[in-house]
Amino acid sequence: MQDLNPIAIELNDQIHDTAPSVFALFSKLGKRIYLPKGILSQTAEASTKAHRFNATRAIAQNFSHHTDDMMHLAVSRELVPELSLESIYGYAPVLGQPELREAWKTHLLKENALLTEAALSLPIVTSGMTHGFSLLAELFVDSKDTLILPDKIWGNYRLIFQTKAGARLRTYPFFNAAKDFNTHGFREILTNTTNKKLLILLNFPHNPTGYAINPTEAQRIVDAIVARADAGSRILVMIDDAYSGLWYDASVMHESLFGLLVGCHPNVVPVKIDGATKEEYAWGLRVAFISFGLGAVAMQPLEQKFSGLIRANTSGASQVSQTLILEAMKAPGYAEQKQRNYEILKARALKVKEVASDAQYAKLWEVYPSHAGYFMCLNLKSGNAEKVRQLLLEEHGIGTISLGETELRVAYSCLEESDIETVFRTIAEVIEKV
Repeated sequence: MQDLNPIAIELNDQIHDTAPSVFALFSKLGKRIYLPKGILSQTAEASTKAHRFNATRAIAQNFSHHTDDMMHLAVSRELVPELSLESIYGYAPVLGQPELREAWKTHLLKENALLTEAALSLPIVTSGMTHGFSLLAELFVDSKDTLILPDKIWGNYRLIFQTKAGARLRTYPFFNAAKDFNTHGFREILTNTTNKKLLILLNFPHNPTGYAINPTEAQRIVDAIVARADAGSRILVMIDDAYSGLWYDASVMHESLFGLLVGCHPNVVPVKIDGATKEEYAWGLRVAFISFGLGAVAMQPLEQKFSGLIRANTSGASQVSQTLILEAMKAPGYAEQKQRNYEILKARALKVKEVASDAQYAKLWEVYPSHAGYFMCLNLKSGNAEKVRQLLLEEHGIGTISLGETELRVAYSCLEESDIETVFRTIAEVIEKV
């Protein structure tokens, strides 16, 4: 193993003293990484002291109109005329725009009552959810570390944590016999996994099924994690909240499980990954956030670790994307527009539940419980899901996603409510033909 840089050693010592459970979970890279005192720090220093000429930034200036403007192309400027040049073309800080980070923290506190009295870090901006998970994998996952997650997952988890980081995945059935979240199976796999270091990934609202947990299930999940921590394991719990806020059933928990996990046990380090992708209806802007249940003293050296990782790959999220999200959050009509979109999605979700659960289809499929998000999932009682998917696409022009042998995912988020009956009627016709 290569020698540690003195800056990395200093950061490790600080984290060991302020957040020992975080330090215990670090990967080899997590212990090595640091942010060099190089170009970024020198540029920051010059921005406050270079009152005559600043020749540090890797940008081009335009002095033709006796103004200190950024050089740019009018053809792109005309597309966003109301924004300042810096907020479009400038480099964003490595950890994200400070005002956006503060705004997102305020948003989290407003939407999650459980966080009101809890420690919550200033969120770190990432270039989308995948980038956020990749950063966590780099910081905390070594080859052959154990990651516990359910059998029904967003496929990118495998690519990030297993294929790329080399983690060993241990899975449990997502549903129990009653088609509720399998809290017993979750507790059982934790009981039987005695590793000193353990990684857990939980995703509610769930992709691909749209399942959301109720308060009783949430508490049982936390109790199982605490029991494993009591037995001596250090645990990183990653909470994928990509579809946070999109709950359509009054019986389920309408906030993040993260709030129950913050401070639940000294050996448990919860981290929340969420984003503007779905919550702000801004998929291609690629703005997401990482938040820890840690105070400022513990976060300061940890932020330096993240700064080093981000600097070494993307160097920072898009400036204009962050600006658009921030300005939208501050704009008049913001809350009303979000609510309007939510109501449309809720109506689609309820229509899907009504149609897919119709007795005429009972012999063809089982409908997995779906309370939230963008998706629902059918468990076919006959036929092969991939064959059904292909026939739907080739003969009827309907796109769905096959998952394994029998499961078919339907994203009602991109279906007009009036078309839902047609879609499921066609699915039924294809299944009967296969």
